[in-house]
Amino acid sequence: MRGIVLGVLLIVSIYGAYSQNPSRWRTFIKETSGQKGRGETGVFMVEASKSELIRNRSISILRSFDNEHHIILGSADSYDKLWEVDHSWKLNVSDNNSGDNYYIVTNSGFNLDLLSSFNVVRAYQSSHTYLIQGDVEKIKSQLLSDPNVIHITNRISIPKTEGRVIDLNLNPNRVNKIHHFFPALNGSTETVSIQENRYNTEDIDLLNRSIASGLESEITDNHATEMATIVAGKGNSFITGKGVARSVQISSSDFSDVMPDPDDSYTTLGILTQNHSYGVSDDSSHYGVEARAFDLSTVNNPSLLHVFSSGNQGTGVPNGGNYDGLEGFANLTGNIKMSKNSLVVGSVDTVGNVPAFVSRGPAYDGRIKPEVVAYSVVGSSNSAALVSGVATLLQQQYREDNAGSDMPSALTKALLINSAEDVGPEGLDFITGYGSLNAWKSLEALQNNQYFQGTVINGNVESFVLNIPPDAVNLKVTLVWTDQAANVDDFTALINDLDLRLEDGGSIVTLPWVLDASPNPTDLQKPATRGVDNLNNVEQVTIPNPSTTYTIEVEGATVSGSQVFYIAWQYDIEDTFEWDYPTGSDNMPYNGETGSYFRWTTTKSGTGELSYTEDDINWTVLDPDVDLTLGRWRWNNPPTINNSVKARMTIGAEAFETDFFTVSEPLSASVGFNCADSLMLRWNPSPNAADYTVYNLGMEELEAYATVADTFLVIPDTSVFPNRQFSIQPNLPSGSKLLPAPTFNYSLQGVNCYVFSFFQTVALDTGIYLDLRLGTTYGMEEIVFERNELDDYVVIETINNPDKEVISFLDASPNQGYNQHRATIRFSNGETLVLSAGSTFYLSDVPLRVFPNPVIAGNNLRIITRDFEDSSPLFELVDDRGALIHKQEVLGNLDNIPTVGLQPGIYFYRLYADGEVYVGRLLVR
Repeated sequence: MRGIVLGVLLIVSIYGAYSQNPSRWRTFIKETSGQKGRGETGVFMVEASKSELIRNRSISILRSFDNEHHIILGSADSYDKLWEVDHSWKLNVSDNNSGDNYYIVTNSGFNLDLLSSFNVVRAYQSSHTYLIQGDVEKIKSQLLSDPNVIHITNRISIPKTEGRVIDLNLNPNRVNKIHHFFPALNGSTETVSIQENRYNTEDIDLLNRSIASGLESEITDNHATEMATIVAGKGNSFITGKGVARSVQISSSDFSDVMPDPDDSYTTLGILTQNHSYGVSDDSSHYGVEARAFDLSTVNNPSLLHVFSSGNQGTGVPNGGNYDGLEGFANLTGNIKMSKNSLVVGSVDTVGNVPAFVSRGPAYDGRIKPEVVAYSVVGSSNSAALVSGVATLLQQQYREDNAGSDMPSALTKALLINSAEDVGPEGLDFITGYGSLNAWKSLEALQNNQYFQGTVINGNVESFVLNIPPDAVNLKVTLVWTDQAANVDDFTALINDLDLRLEDGGSIVTLPWVLDASPNPTDLQKPATRGVDNLNNVEQVTIPNPSTTYTIEVEGATVSGSQVFYIAWQYDIEDTFEWDYPTGSDNMPYNGETGSYFRWTTTKSGTGELSYTEDDINWTVLDPDVDLTLGRWRWNNPPTINNSVKARMTIGAEAFETDFFTVSEPLSASVGFNCADSLMLRWNPSPNAADYTVYNLGMEELEAYATVADTFLVIPDTSVFPNRQFSIQPNLPSGSKLLPAPTFNYSLQGVNCYVFSFFQTVALDTGIYLDLRLGTTYGMEEIVFERNELDDYVVIETINNPDKEVISFLDASPNQGYNQHRATIRFSNGETLVLSAGSTFYLSDVPLRVFPNPVIAGNNLRIITRDFEDSSPLFELVDDRGALIHKQEVLGNLDNIPTVGLQPGIYFYRLYADGEVYVGRLLVR
């Protein structure tokens, strides 16, 4: 488990600040430095381009203040302008920090000896950082001057989940199409991690698929359960609990310290995707310790993809950095989302509109974040989880196609980005990035091997020839590489800079799209232009009307050592139409309650006629004039057909039909009785159903128990079932299945052995109603209602062959005072069931009753009264000489009178109410 540490200070081995002050670097130069460092090896400030320093493998950049001024470790002989620096450039500690506190220390290697005089609480080996406890002055004196320590700061990160409502819908991002055509692609070979609080491992959609990590939080949280459900839900509860990767193994990792897990944890558990659906209350205006740690995590684990939600602060104002005070931009929630090798995900609604709450880019240095968006109208947490699920499916497909090998995360990222559909502002933008996730096209590109892998060194170019058919349109090519981690607070995060371009074999060279990252709203909203990208480790070229042959070139513009990269590519075919939703496995509306969109992919323009049929003969027109370019049409409030239907889009002389799909609403089911020896489940009839399958929850998923033509099922022995959850699903004669009943636990439905409830209700001056609610009347011959009189029961009503499950019977002649009722149910098999309605008091002929009379001294005396206008009648008790013994207000229609201390004898009581006095005699024994 990880514990959260407040008041954390950070000491980091690689530091570089992104500052709005272009001369900040001067504050760290020793006043007497001049050229003293020449000919020596050590730490210096130099004036040189960043690309020149990256290519020089004999030195290390420790901090970059801008493109020309850097602190380096190494020989300074090659630079005309250099200065010695003091140690203050490492220090960023608040003035009020004193005494023992927690710090995070990072050095240039994993070396615990450096911290031998401190209490090391936790170590993060992959990023060479340590959580320690010690005095600030001791840390300054012992660590600040150490050449291994590069940075000391008090920036802290506190995680916070974002969005608390699940709104699972897989159709806008075409996940439904994968589920239909490739049902075995379900994540069964993979493990995904949810980093936040612990999810509920007993949730019926997540049963028995949890892998212990040893890093779990002690807190179980609904938000984490919802994210796990979106990624991996089995759909046992209902269709809204059906996630993307329904058979994936799931692991959990505490997010309290906002750091990646140890490298060996990812490798041991086989985790290739980790979902991070939370924000962080820290400064997102720089490349911090956390961003660097997550980039290193991917560098050390090249197949590991960290997926972050963009955040829900879309109208927020960034504090600090280049975009300080700029409302509506650069408000991604957390320094972790400044990492390069991760994938940041924003949100759109079902038609590609961006909700106002969604956080926007750019990253602190102008990089494109988020890279993609996915469906959710309540929070980017949900969108990130959906993308994590799709990444898992791609990883399974890659493993099956490549002899069990892990899929490189840069390739996963390239396919997800390249297949995204443009939404929001036209083209590349800082709000929706490269577009909305299209899971189907991502998978299609992977299955068709529409990608290249290459390696490039500095100054070299690697080329690939791409031949495409003459009727291809909308060519898209995306380059992605896993970049080395930058120094903490570097003014830009990119280390190895690759350049992508496409040559058509003639004189046309097409460059990738770039955005203007200048810190003002006008520039940030400008359309993308083509140019050289020196900020991002993702570059994309699109060509609407391509040639048939291209040479894809990747140049190592600035590379230290060598750099592996991946290229994903795709194109459309002119004049085509393809249905995306519904497929033959889908229902409309998808959850049976709200409207749904028909969805298609087409390169056709103009309009078409949309219609549907139930019998493949007679067609009903829904819209004769559908705009094909929208790719969608909403069917609002479709009729409750509860049958299979087929849709058709007619475009001129062509007709494009879907498979038969269902239009239905959820089945309504309930418990008839829950007795010791048997259980009855029942449900409303579905008009077109041939029969119904009853499912019980097994170890992981719903398992068919019985198929019956009736609308009820009596189960003789429930002890054979591993769980108490059941669902019922109607089956059509064709074999298609309508929407089932939401899964329910039969023991929690309020039905015992045939009965929901039986109780009395007093009706003033009318009588007592006996209200009986049954689970079912199945097998009942009669119901007999009785009232207690003296020490026996008398029959007051008999109902033969009852056929109503809700019975309300009036006892118009109840006892004056105490009343007890019961009902006896007699069954056709000779058994009986006796129910007690309890007891109550009723008065209509007399104003009050005092009982028991006589009463034993020390026992409570009870008084019941009619309703008086006087809200607080006064009760008095006097002895046989007239002396007042007790007085109290009577509260309500029933109250207790104490008799403690009364001597045996005769007493008299008086009740004052509504101007009247009611008297009586009481015998105390």
